[in-house]
Amino acid sequence: MSLDLDSVALRGLSEPERLSFLKEQITRENEDLHRRHLAGEAGLAHSEARSMVADELIIALFNTYLPDPENPPALALVANGGYGRGLMNPGSDIDLLFLVDRPTTNISDDAKKIVRGIQMIIWDLGFKFLPSTRSVPECITEAKMEPQSRTALLDSRLVVGDQKLFRKLRDRFRKDCIEKDKTRFFEERSLDINTRHAKWSHTVFLQEPNIKESPGTLRDYQNLDWIIDAEAGTRSMTELVRKRILTRHARRELKDAFNFLHRVRNALHYHDKGNDILTLRFQGIIANEFGYPQKTILRRIEVFMREYYTHARSVHNHTRSIFEIFELQHKEEGHTSIRSRLTFGLIKKKPKTLDDYTIQNERLSARRKDIFEENPNRLIRIFVYCQKYQVTPSPSLRKLIKKSWDLIDRSFRVRRENREAFREILERKGQVATTLRLMHRCGVLGRYLPEFGALDCLVQHEFFHRYTADEHTLRCIDQLDALVENDDPKVSIYRDIIVKHPDPYALYIALILHDTGRAENVREHIDGSAMLAARLCKRLQITGGRRAL
Repeated sequence: MSLDLDSVALRGLSEPERLSFLKEQITRENEDLHRRHLAGEAGLAHSEARSMVADELIIALFNTYLPDPENPPALALVANGGYGRGLMNPGSDIDLLFLVDRPTTNISDDAKKIVRGIQMIIWDLGFKFLPSTRSVPECITEAKMEPQSRTALLDSRLVVGDQKLFRKLRDRFRKDCIEKDKTRFFEERSLDINTRHAKWSHTVFLQEPNIKESPGTLRDYQNLDWIIDAEAGTRSMTELVRKRILTRHARRELKDAFNFLHRVRNALHYHDKGNDILTLRFQGIIANEFGYPQKTILRRIEVFMREYYTHARSVHNHTRSIFEIFELQHKEEGHTSIRSRLTFGLIKKKPKTLDDYTIQNERLSARRKDIFEENPNRLIRIFVYCQKYQVTPSPSLRKLIKKSWDLIDRSFRVRRENREAFREILERKGQVATTLRLMHRCGVLGRYLPEFGALDCLVQHEFFHRYTADEHTLRCIDQLDALVENDDPKVSIYRDIIVKHPDPYALYIALILHDTGRAENVREHIDGSAMLAARLCKRLQITGGRRAL
């Protein structure tokens, strides 16, 4: 269904009649879109349909207010931001640039009439409208000064009007604001991600996440779009697969996640337009609306939020990986440039060799692709190296780890070599949490310890828990590690306990297991945790006083 708009008919109406007619059309279209959403329409399809409605409205208004359709002024109506991407949620704004061919202090009367007419009627229709009027040089000046304007123009597309003028803007913007200094643009996007993630506790596992701004949500996906556009000259995930930056599985995960996040945001906006916080109240409402079949509301919320966290983690991890790949490229290009200027390329820094791995730029990489097939036990040992040398697995090594998940089976979990490597990790006081997070991010921790794996993305239904069960556990270990270097007299008694504790292995195991009973659906989770602890101790051959602790 689409708007029934005829610009010739609209011209024949007075302003009040035109406004009344358009309100009726928009109301009818919104009701139809809402019915489609409730019937289960996919998130992206729904957001695209909303953007198309805005296009039809703006095109009709442009043609309505043209003084002389046979001789239109040099004016282009350009969609920016989310509207430019062709995706609008019910509470999204219409970010529209009126692009003119001269300074805005000197635009033609015909252009003024069109701009004024469209602006007034869109505001009167109740849209959240963000108009701007600029020439090409003014757009470039603004984009150079303001990062938000730069990304808005990177998403721009022509809705209606002067195609030649729009191409001039697009080509000059690309040349002056992106190609001239890709490093600056990359650093801006990295800073945006880091600053925003800090505001949301650097985790996707918040109890009440922001569907637009939290880690792993729509803003991360948009940053991913912007950076691959700037660095690789494409927005096609298929092209990234062809270039071996993404795997086919990662592309599918990103597509599914983006679709899901848009559907959730559509639902949120229908209940509370403009709100992006997925509160506990709305979690229940949306879980019911999406038709999860579990018998109780708590179980429906649990399944819904587990799906949310899984998708958000996919966006978060893949975005980090792709940014990391381009970051390493920028570093290598910078080093190459310096070497060529200072040494004419005669000196090349070699990566450090470590058994079956190399270390370069603080990343650990495998020297062969079959490294885990040769010896699956390396899937634990590599994290000993990461901890000892304070490095992280490179993007390529993480892909190899993911491909090798099936090697972590029952026999793998009981091997002595793996027990000893894991104990070695837990015995380095103050350095455990970072390594366990690496293992969790790479999908190894929950597979090696299924008791912990059951906590993955598990919702906790208490107001005093801000995070999922797995994130809560890792943050407890963060706090324990932090005590080792904490000189604050207020916590000295606790610091002495951890520093002087003779068996950190048992202490960290206890923390890893302390909430595992929450996944067992028992009346008291401490009983479930005790049962799982006994099972784990048997498998890891923890006995005597260590087991009692």
